[in-house]
Order: sequence, then structure tokens, then C-alpha cells
Amino acid sequence: MSFLVPLFLLGLAGVAVPIVIHLTKRQRKNVVRFPSLMFLEKIPYQEQRRRRVQHWFLLLLRAIALALLVFAFARPFMDRSDLVAGTTSGPREVVVLVDRSYSMEVEDRMEAARTEAMRVFDQLGPLDRASLVAFDRSATVLVRSTADRGRLRSALDTLRSGSDVTRFSPALRVAQTILEESELSAGAVYLLTDFQRTGWAGDEGVRLPTSAEFIPVALGTAAPENIQVSGVSLPRSVDGGRERITPTARLVRRGGDGRVEVPVTLEIDGQPVQTVQVGLDGDGATAVTFQPVTVSRPHTRGSVRIPPDAVPADDERHFVVSPGSALTVRVVGAPGGGPDPNLYLQRALGISSDGRFRVTTRRGNGLVAADTEGVDVLVLNDVRIDGSAAERLRAFVDGGGGVLVAMGENAAWPASAQDLLPGTPGAARDHDTGRGSRLGHLAYEHPVFEVFSGPRSGDFGGARFFRARDVTPSDSADVLARFDDGSVALAEFVTGRGRVMLWTTTLDAYWNDLALQPVYLPFTHRIAEHLAGRTEATPSFTVGQVIDLADERALEAAGLVAGAGEGLQEGAEQVALTPSGEGVRIPEGAEARFLSLDQRGFYTIRPPGGIADRPFTLAVNVDVEESGLETIDPEDVVLQVRAAAGGSMGSGADGAQALRREDQERRQSLWRWILAAALGLLILETVLSNRASRSTTLASPGTGSLG
Repeated sequence: MSFLVPLFLLGLAGVAVPIVIHLTKRQRKNVVRFPSLMFLEKIPYQEQRRRRVQHWFLLLLRAIALALLVFAFARPFMDRSDLVAGTTSGPREVVVLVDRSYSMEVEDRMEAARTEAMRVFDQLGPLDRASLVAFDRSATVLVRSTADRGRLRSALDTLRSGSDVTRFSPALRVAQTILEESELSAGAVYLLTDFQRTGWAGDEGVRLPTSAEFIPVALGTAAPENIQVSGVSLPRSVDGGRERITPTARLVRRGGDGRVEVPVTLEIDGQPVQTVQVGLDGDGATAVTFQPVTVSRPHTRGSVRIPPDAVPADDERHFVVSPGSALTVRVVGAPGGGPDPNLYLQRALGISSDGRFRVTTRRGNGLVAADTEGVDVLVLNDVRIDGSAAERLRAFVDGGGGVLVAMGENAAWPASAQDLLPGTPGAARDHDTGRGSRLGHLAYEHPVFEVFSGPRSGDFGGARFFRARDVTPSDSADVLARFDDGSVALAEFVTGRGRVMLWTTTLDAYWNDLALQPVYLPFTHRIAEHLAGRTEATPSFTVGQVIDLADERALEAAGLVAGAGEGLQEGAEQVALTPSGEGVRIPEGAEARFLSLDQRGFYTIRPPGGIADRPFTLAVNVDVEESGLETIDPEDVVLQVRAAAGGSMGSGADGAQALRREDQERRQSLWRWILAAALGLLILETVLSNRASRSTTLASPGTGSLG
């Protein structure tokens, strides 16, 4: 027998205290002094009488009752720790972790995982509880801490492999939490996976309780041969005013011997348009380039496929393209019959392999309606702006447009619209006539100059500036470039939904020779892209990403709004149809409308009950990292999980053994019976003592009774 709170056993001393006090107590003598006896000799009188207990039975009842009370508070129990440690018949908390990443499609590994999990559930004891956790990049608890085998089987029957990658850490952390919060004395964790090397970083910081078993179950054999479509590039071009893409796919072969011929098919809107036969050596790679395809309709779906093999998830690559993704740039230059000030800028923006910019030019002061209609970026190249033109410009910027103002000799700006500029322009000033000024400071952390921060990525130091306008920057402006004398070269100001940039010199070769430098072309490209708030269109996403459909600027930056057609409606309720055919409701008017891309294929977004000819569409592909089927030794995971194992099941500070003792005591509850017996003895003693006191009429002198 053991005691949960043995300190209470000190109370047994209280049983002997009444007896000792009674037997050792001496009767006090009351001395009465008489003055008349003061001369008499004092003769001591000694009398000794043996004290004895008259009611032994009552004393025994009281002692036993007190002892039982002490035992009850000490919480006794029959310690069966050795028996529990040597058998699996005790109650356990069992956690089954099942890998659902797309590599589990290989060789029916998912079916093997379901069979193994069912075997574990069938072996559960009557007091055992089990949890089922499915994991890939994240972990999902399907059933938690239940003894209902029917629930466990039902959840297991619905478990299917997904499209994401393997990560062991989230699943093991969930198992650790379940075991630590469990009240049972022992536990077991079953890890059912193919043990891909990419899923384990080495030390995930997971430590299972010391009282829990960890049973790794490896599924599958050696890594089979696999051919994957690892990526698709879509360079654009403009031919006769039509946008065209030239899809180029990259194929990778893992394993295998000899050379194999693989047919690669390009599909557009679900219809095969081209098939190319390519050869692949063992552990080799190759690129496949298809004929250019004209993009004439928004949200054109495309796929590159190869015949299914051991890993079917990576045998296809999807993308979505739309026409009109090129940025429309309108350049308004100073009037006059001299050299065209727009020539250098127009030529620089017109040079791009993918037709990224659609440039139109006009010479003349002020603005006309066509200058701001259907335009992403407006360049005011050394022109005069009056009050009415400034108000038209203000509306353009507030609506999300971008403006570049080049302050040359002819430029003028109305005082009523000074708040639209990042600074107040002053007079033109000559820099050193002999050698000119240089750009002495560039904000390389800004998106315009970020690409030039690395070595051999563009040198602004060779450009010379002979004349520029003095500008006093406003408090809210960001100065992005300065000349070596400290004066402002380029400043930016964000207002409304758009932005305005001020270039204090010309964009041609009149006041400087920057237009003659190699860096001029990428510099003007970066400015135009930044002012438009858009980067190169995103043709596809990766499983596991989350997008916010309410963030219009983020969608524009990804190139997803241009050519949206009949699809996404701002603020209205939408339904996202997943590749598996399930509908995901996107609430109306929410500040954030997140859509988690958990499946490979095409997501379409449309109003509820509506049928759109060209709905807003997103292409989602698997992460090809999962296609690397190389495995690790399960013992590597066991060693990391078991090394310096900390914590225990339950919250007791003494670890698993302390919880086991507490659990045994709680289940036996002997203290309840002991306390009932003590109360019964006290009641019996009270009845007997009352009867004994009524029958005793006189106590002998010097004797005492404990009854």
C-alpha cells in the first residue's frame, strides 16, 4: 500500500496523546495555610495511587477512528505501478498521425496508412482513448480523445491524400499537446508516413512525454522513378497588336536508367493544342518550348501535361493568362518644333521581350480627357499645367493612377495644386558646367532602385547632370535620389490611391546624359512599374498560399485584376469553386476575404447562382519539393523526439510516475470507504460512552476515565 499524501500520517501521533496525558497527569493539591499552625512541624504526606483505564473498549474505538481519519487524509491506494509498467492493459492516450501529403498517392500508401490506423484502433482497450490527426504542411485533428471506435473509423474512411507537402513538426506538436493535456497515465504516438527527407529539418524542438511510446510506421518501399513538370514560363510578345505567349515547360526525371521518350501536351481552355515528344535521360532535365499562342480572352486557362506516372500530382502544371496585362503609359511632352523630348523615353519603354508597356505620346501643354482615360501611368515631360488640368490630374491620382513629372525648362505648376507634388519646384540651376553633377545618394531599399543594389546590376555613377530644377521637398515626401551637392534629383509622394514622382531634370539628353547610359532602360521600366503599382502578372499560385480577395491593391500587384471580365466583383458576395467542385462562400463586404488555396487545379470565383462565360480564375500547382521521394531513417526521428525528453503526460510536476500514482488513487478512492468507517466508529463510540456515563454514579478519587 502507498499513500498519495504521506505527510498526513504524522497525525497518528494524535492517537497516543490523550492516553499519555491521562496516564501522566498528577492531581494538584490545594494548600490552605492557617496562621495558628505555623509553629507546628511539617510532616509530608505521600499517597500514590495507580491510574488505570476503566473503559478500554471506548478508548480503542476512539483511537481507531482517529487513525482512520488520518489514513483517509493521507489518500491510501494499492500501488500497481510495476504491473502497469509491465503490461499494456492500462488506460492509454493513443494518437495516430496520418500523412496526407500528395506523395502518399504513390503505391497506394494512403490505403496502407488507413489499414494500419484501423489495426491500431481495433487493438484499443476498453479504457483507452484515441485521437486521429491528419497532416501535411499543417496538422488537423479529425477526432480527439474518444473511446468511440465508430467515430474513429468514420473519420478514417473519409481521409484522402491532398496536394500539399510533408512537414512532421506540426503533427508531432499536436501529439505532444494532446498527451500533455491527457489525464491518462500512459500514451502512444503512431506516425504513419513515407518519411520523406524534405519533411524533417533535423531538430524540430518536439519532445514527447517520457511515459509515451513513439511508434514510427514506414509506408512504401524505395523511391520509384518519377518525371515531373517542374515549371512553366510564359514570355509575352506583341505581334500586330495582339498579345502572344510562348509557353516553355521544364521537365525533370528522378531515377531510372536509359533514355525515355515523353509526350508533352499543351492544353488551352481544356483543349489540347500541341504535343511535343522529348527525350529524357536518367536523373536528367530538359526544356520544352511550344509554338506561340495568342491570348485574346480574359482568364485563359492553360496546362502542360505528361502521361501519369508514379507521382501523378506533379505530372501537370497549370496557369492563367489574360490579355491587357501590359501597362498603358501616356507620355505628354512639351510643344515645339525641335527634337522630340519623348523620344528616349518612348524607345526605352518600347524595348521589352514581353510587351510589358503600351506607350502612346503627345506633345502639347495641359491635359486632355484622353490623357487619363484607360491609362496606368501618365508622364508629364516638361509641360505646363494649369488649374483645370491639375484638377483632372488630381482625380486621376486619387483613382489609383501614377504620375511622373519631369521638370525641364518649360515646366510650370499652378500654386493651387502644389499639394499634388512631393515638393515645391524652384528655378533651374546650372551644375558644374565642366563636368556636371553625379547622383550621390540613391535609396536602394526603394522598389525603383532595389534591383540596382547588387554588384554589376547597373551603374548610375557614369551619368552626368548639367542642369536641374531646385526643389524644396515637403514633409510627407520621400527623397529617393540626390545629386552629389545634396540637391533633390527624384522624390515621391503618395496621395489617395496613387502616387506622384518628381524628376528635377529632363528625361532626354538635353540637361543630362542619363538617357545615353545603359542603366536608363531598366531605370525607366522600374519607375513605370512602381507608379502603376503592378508587377509582372502572376500566372499561378502554389498549394498552401492564401490570398485576400478584398485587397484590390494586392491583386493589382499580382496582375490579377486586369481583364477580370465577368468574375470578381468588389464587395459583393462571391462563391469560390474549388478544383474538386466544392463551393466556398466569400462573404459580402468583409474587410478581408481570405481564400485558402488547398487543392491543385483551377479555382473559379463568381456570384452565387451565376454563370459567367469567363469567370475570375486562379491556377494552383503543387510544390515540386514534395516530389523528391528520398527518405530518412525513422530512427532519426525517434532519436530527436526522444532525446532529452521533457515534460510528461498531465500537469504533475513529478512527471509520469506522479500522474500514475494520482490516477491509481483516484480510480481506487479508498479514502471514501475509510472516512465512512471512521465516522461509523465515532457514532458508535458516542452512543456507548453516553450509556457508560449514565451508569456510573461516582468516580473513585485519584482515578480517571477516558470513557
